Amino acid sequence: MSVDFRTRVDPDQQPVEAGRFFGEDLPAKLDAHQGLIAPGGNSLRLNDLCIEVEGEPWTLRWHGDRASVEPGNGGAAHVRLTAEQLSDLANDQTTPVAFMSSGTLDMPSGRLADFLDWWLVLRGALDGCRIHAAGDVSLETRVPRSFDVDDSDEDMRAFLEEAGYLHIRGLFSKEEMAAVEADYPKAAPHFEKGDRRAWFATTNDGAEHLVRMEGFDAYSDASVQLIDDDRFQRIGRIPGLGHVQRRKPGARIGALDKPIGVVKGISDVPWHKDCSLGRHSYECCSLTVGISVTGADAESGQLRVVPGSHRALIWPAPCLQPGLDLEPVDLPTETGDVTVHLSCTLHMSQPPVERSRKVLYTGFAQRPVDVAAAEAQRQKLHDVRGKAHTTVSQEPGYLGDPGEQDGASNPSR
Repeated sequence: MSVDFRTRVDPDQQPVEAGRFFGEDLPAKLDAHQGLIAPGGNSLRLNDLCIEVEGEPWTLRWHGDRASVEPGNGGAAHVRLTAEQLSDLANDQTTPVAFMSSGTLDMPSGRLADFLDWWLVLRGALDGCRIHAAGDVSLETRVPRSFDVDDSDEDMRAFLEEAGYLHIRGLFSKEEMAAVEADYPKAAPHFEKGDRRAWFATTNDGAEHLVRMEGFDAYSDASVQLIDDDRFQRIGRIPGLGHVQRRKPGARIGALDKPIGVVKGISDVPWHKDCSLGRHSYECCSLTVGISVTGADAESGQLRVVPGSHRALIWPAPCLQPGLDLEPVDLPTETGDVTVHLSCTLHMSQPPVERSRKVLYTGFAQRPVDVAAAEAQRQKLHDVRGKAHTTVSQEPGYLGDPGEQDGASNPSR
């Protein structure tokens, strides 16, 4: 196995013209990849979807085991796109989840679920990928599983490739975590509401909390010492693919402080892949690394993952895809533990209900072929992610699995 899923580079991005795309290109690719699309497509609830681009409508239909494209508006679900949005969608620079998160999703009828189901068909056709069907992904190793610092890179690499995550116990000491935690109140005055680096959330007592500080390393020498330490740098070498820390000094770490009872904004992100906003075929898989400043369990906001989900073309957010045959697992941690998940691995953090939680997030990425072109496209997603806490609110105070809800409607704003 490998965790390098890249099939595109930014300089090769092709322009998309709606008439030719829906009239010629997409139908041809639907036919060419019908064998990859049909097994998983047959398990989806594919309501007819009208995609209207600058006033020109086209309808996607599912017939038996085959998709078709017809001119005109004949869909029970209807989404409006600009020409730029269509181009970005076709070129995997954005997704329906990005439209939702940015507040630009224009659906006069139907639900986000309708768009996501057809997005799977589009990706299967345009990328030549198999839509996940029950039984496609199996795990030979035991999950959940944890590793110690003296376990070999080879053992961790094999598990990461198969399951899509790692839990490494005791990488850092409690004393090191106490030094990082002491920097939280020192850094906080540098983050104000309206700053794209800062996320705020409101709890059920009406109080507003600073819940995320991006660029925490600019104000925390203790955290910089940790991520520059070879104990941490070793993580980037585990896949054996030359992963590096892509972000510049002063913008490498996000510090999260998760309060109890959030009712507005986002502190505890529901089920998602880190590529859920776009660019999967350009960047996956990167490594997202969480450092447990305080321990976490079901009562204090632990991480949950879906092992093997990085190997499946499924909904990338905002909940578990209905009927998904892959089972989530809990990743409770002690202070100083580290979690690693691939950018394609479905994961979420439970809202704390008894104790708050502090955690640092950083990571490693594969080197792009064209750094400047990749950074220009990536900035669009940074902008979406930076304001997501102002456009979307998490479900308040649930304890359990949001995949048990019907998250197919458009989330609260």
